[in-house]
Amino acid sequence: MGFTRDGDGSTLSLDFTQGILDSRISFSRSTTATFISVGNLTDPTLTIESVGGSVVGDWDDPNIWDIAKSPRDGQVLVTILVGDTVTFNDYNTGVLLSTASVNEPRFDHDPTTLAPRGLLIEGSATNLLNFSESFATSGGTNNNWGDTNITRTSTIKTDPKGGTTALRITASAGNGTIISSAAIGTSAERTFSVWLRRVTGTGDIQYTQNNGTNYTTQAITSSWVRYTFTHTANHQVGIRIVTSGDAIELWGAQLEASSGASSYIPTVASQVTRNADSAVMNDIASLNYSATNGTIYWSGIINKQPTSFSTLIGFMTAIDQPAYETFGNALNYFTAARGPSLNTGGANEVARPYVLGSLIKYASSVNTLVNPIVAVNLNGSAGSVNKSGTGDMHVATRLVLGRQPSSTYGANYPSVTIRGIKYWPTTKTAAELAVLTA
Repeated sequence: MGFTRDGDGSTLSLDFTQGILDSRISFSRSTTATFISVGNLTDPTLTIESVGGSVVGDWDDPNIWDIAKSPRDGQVLVTILVGDTVTFNDYNTGVLLSTASVNEPRFDHDPTTLAPRGLLIEGSATNLLNFSESFATSGGTNNNWGDTNITRTSTIKTDPKGGTTALRITASAGNGTIISSAAIGTSAERTFSVWLRRVTGTGDIQYTQNNGTNYTTQAITSSWVRYTFTHTANHQVGIRIVTSGDAIELWGAQLEASSGASSYIPTVASQVTRNADSAVMNDIASLNYSATNGTIYWSGIINKQPTSFSTLIGFMTAIDQPAYETFGNALNYFTAARGPSLNTGGANEVARPYVLGSLIKYASSVNTLVNPIVAVNLNGSAGSVNKSGTGDMHVATRLVLGRQPSSTYGANYPSVTIRGIKYWPTTKTAAELAVLTA
């Protein structure tokens, strides 16, 4: 069922790296959404074209043979004769960008190590760029792509989603550029993300998010990597190849609000919005929830800075008032105890600064009967406590991971990958919190 009792007194213990959602959690999202999965990228048969003699070459070279479905790029060289049938089984196991259906949770993986990262929970986001894969020069309602000193080449090389829609561009002269045709947004912070890989050459690649006038150098490799660039500008985004004759492939362009890239949102002729995730445990009776004492531990990665205060894990009332919650903003991660006599703004909140995109181990405890009422610890650092008045917390009826789309108590969502969660209906000491997060 995705939860265990570890003999440590916890009444809830979830390990989302197992790729399983606890059956007590109700999950919803009204659109499809992408995530990083791990899979076998194979092409079981290759049909040899009419080429004389033996053939030695890159096995997905279209000039040598046809491929019904091109797998991921590899380094294998093969020697075959005309008329031979070649079969590759499980040729390469690696990262593949997958799509989750409506109301299907996403379990993310690290794009480099392939290690499972956990349950992906995100708020709504909009990809402001059209033609995110084809980079078409016309046909959309706005924000198409133009180029200067660029030769476009269709390719059957595998893109990060296992398809063949990547665009190869070669600089026909120095500073070959592909760029969105219109500036998008205002001076508010935006994040541009795109998958890139080098095909030939060693010269610099540059990106822009400042109307195509200011470029920043970015080194890229021969493997697909998603690069993210955050900027404050009136955004006309693009990529420039500095050296004539160099070639790269690009795929999956995205421009979205605030700092940090959320999961990829494919677009064609218009912008597309991905709706928010909701994960709620509507019956917390089995947790023995306490209205006076408690401890929450969670580990994971905050992928995108919240635009405001957003709940990550919270015990909520029937109308979604937080009773005992952990939440964050662009700078800090907080814990708060709320109740009729504990509802005094930040008086019952404590916080620790976090690093965007880094693994976080965070534990908090609450005791509303004695001072201090709240203590927290992040990554084994010095604990933080807050002394305040006493009183019961609100009567909670549910446990919320992120916000619910129907929430009446704020609509700010986190963008986070959760590795694991634990809850104790008792108060742990500062020393115990430090052990949990070390």
